[in-house]
Amino acid sequence: MELVMIKSVPPEQHIDSYLPERIATILVRSQHAGLVSKELSTRINYLLEIASLHTRDELLGQPGLGRLSLQRIEKWMKFHGYRLRRNEESVDSVICRFGFRQALLEKKVSRSAPRPVISSEDRDKILREPGSYGEREDIRRPEQRIAVSQDI
Repeated sequence: MELVMIKSVPPEQHIDSYLPERIATILVRSQHAGLVSKELSTRINYLLEIASLHTRDELLGQPGLGRLSLQRIEKWMKFHGYRLRRNEESVDSVICRFGFRQALLEKKVSRSAPRPVISSEDRDKILREPGSYGEREDIRRPEQRIAVSQDI
């Protein structure tokens, strides 16, 4: 007789509550992530907001994201009460709807971290591995220097 261990998911850690590391990495380096913050650690904290700035077509255009990944993102966003931007919506109209996180408004919590939307292990991996999962060339540009002639 072979023993098989089945790992159950606690109710507070529903399958749709966390986003896989691979998808989270793509989102924090996506085209609209810079509108939220320049800092990678801040982008991770506002991953839901970053995702909500994108349309379905924009996400499907991201290297490494396909239809199944997009479905996973939409389920994850729905679980947390967010949605993708519609084609007819502008990015600035979505940004205007961003609100303060509920934890920051509660008086009993003086300083609270945002509710985690990826596992702490995945967060650490993302912060340690810049350039993974199809990082786009147009996001990280090498510093360009201009040569100035001393001729008079």
